[in-house]
Amino acid sequence: MKSIKVLITNLSLTICFLFGVGVGNYRWFPYEQLKLIKRTFIPENPIPENPIPEKNEELINNLLLAELAKTNNIELADNLNDLKSISSSSLKSDSIKIISLGDNEPINMDGLLNLNMENSSLIVHVGDMLNAWSPCTDSNAYYQSDLMNNLNIPVLYTPGDNEWRDCINPEKGDTHNLERLAYIRETFFSNNKTLGRNPYALENQRIRGYPENSRLIKKNIAFITAHVIGTENNFDPFSKENTLEYLQRDAANIDWITESFERYKDASAYVVVIHNNIFNSKKIPLFFIQKFGSPDLQTLEIEINPYEKFTSSLLELSNKYKKPVLVLHGNGHKFRSFKPMESKFPFLHVIQNFGYPDVKAIEIEINPLKKIPFNVTKIIDLSS
Repeated sequence: MKSIKVLITNLSLTICFLFGVGVGNYRWFPYEQLKLIKRTFIPENPIPENPIPEKNEELINNLLLAELAKTNNIELADNLNDLKSISSSSLKSDSIKIISLGDNEPINMDGLLNLNMENSSLIVHVGDMLNAWSPCTDSNAYYQSDLMNNLNIPVLYTPGDNEWRDCINPEKGDTHNLERLAYIRETFFSNNKTLGRNPYALENQRIRGYPENSRLIKKNIAFITAHVIGTENNFDPFSKENTLEYLQRDAANIDWITESFERYKDASAYVVVIHNNIFNSKKIPLFFIQKFGSPDLQTLEIEINPYEKFTSSLLELSNKYKKPVLVLHGNGHKFRSFKPMESKFPFLHVIQNFGYPDVKAIEIEINPLKKIPFNVTKIIDLSS
């Protein structure tokens, strides 16, 4: 009997020890050595029993899309007809379909010209019409503008950081982002209409100097764009000019979405189109040197999140109006569909678009009567 008790005690201690090792409670345990052994003898991505040859990248991609479809009720587009459609039949209800894309390179939107989009009411471009190494030239910008204006469906566009913030002046060796921003506004936002052959009339914030901030309503769905980009939203501790631009635009963005939600307070749902993922932003350290009586100096470090005020305003608006809200954005270059902070902000949905080099558009069905009001129904490959 005594030996059984000893055995049970030792077994319990062993289980507790192994659990502690598993969760990392024992800091003296040789984790790094074990990781080194694992990297040396066990590859991080072990080869499957039946590996797929590298030349079948298209097949691999299609299989991934099929798996994605299973979890998001996505129906694959006709150009992927080797795979079986997975979506279930939709309910009978009033709805609207839009196509969204972004983070492409100048040649990658050509696929939209030959695409049958007769069932879609609007194309949304979430910014970055150039990739990171495309030159910020007038010709590149005009090419994209001409392409969008040749599409049969109206195009609602919001700028990304690649169009202006990240542009470098090759002659001076420095940024010339505000010059590019002025050109983008002049080229893409010269009137109160969307882009496209058959544009929609829209309202914008031109009177305040931000014609890119626009809004319209179709089938009682409100579409609102706000100029929120990556690269810290142009907040720059080393540039007074850039930081001032950020502060003024951030205030204008907040006022714009606040006014727009109220303007469309009777809408059934809202789609807020921005470029950057505001739900994955981090604080930026900022140092100030303060003088507390000569000659004593003290360095004060603070942290600033250049997306915090806008994000807080949007979250509050979603709860105030209690309607489905979709934040449609890019900059992450990978498709994601999720609900951040669902318990506190239950009306908020987020979809992040595909992006270069995996350049695809997505078709989204918007139906506020459904349990999932924003449902991706197709993935459209634009690279072919």
